[in-house]
Amino acid sequence: MNVDTTLIPALAILATAGTSLAALWHQRRTSEEARLWERRAELYVDLLAKQHPYLAEADMDPAVRPYFGPQTPEEWELLQVLSARADAFASEAVARLWRDAIFHVYNVSTFETEVMSNPQFPTEEDEAGIAPLLEKRAAASEALRTQIRIELKTGKRRRIPWSRRPRAISGPPH
Repeated sequence: MNVDTTLIPALAILATAGTSLAALWHQRRTSEEARLWERRAELYVDLLAKQHPYLAEADMDPAVRPYFGPQTPEEWELLQVLSARADAFASEAVARLWRDAIFHVYNVSTFETEVMSNPQFPTEEDEAGIAPLLEKRAAASEALRTQIRIELKTGKRRRIPWSRRPRAISGPPH
């Protein structure tokens, strides 16, 4: 069988070019995935940090003043920006949990403004009415936090393989 020796260099050039293009495409895709992951991680930290921003009364201790949702135009703008970023970059699970958390914040805020006569001095009836709403808001917040930690891989214990675990020191060798 005779092989045309002029085809061998041409095939080598084509194979090299194909391999180079595949490597370039892979590098570009990896770089884009890393960029998107960084944007997502930054968003997730912002969602957690600003979920209960206590912006309306910055000088009040958050443990004393429960957060009832955005009050000022700046807080509403912040919520809109965070929601838009969540729609753009968050996973479907985190975006859904963010909307759920915001929904429960609104429920608490609505109860405070439309049902309670004086939120600073709630009656026993007010406290009984708002308690389940506060529990649902806390549960939604915790679900969001848990999902974000899972996606950022900070919510799992890392296991050390047996071969790399430090060995107990029992004393000098005999």
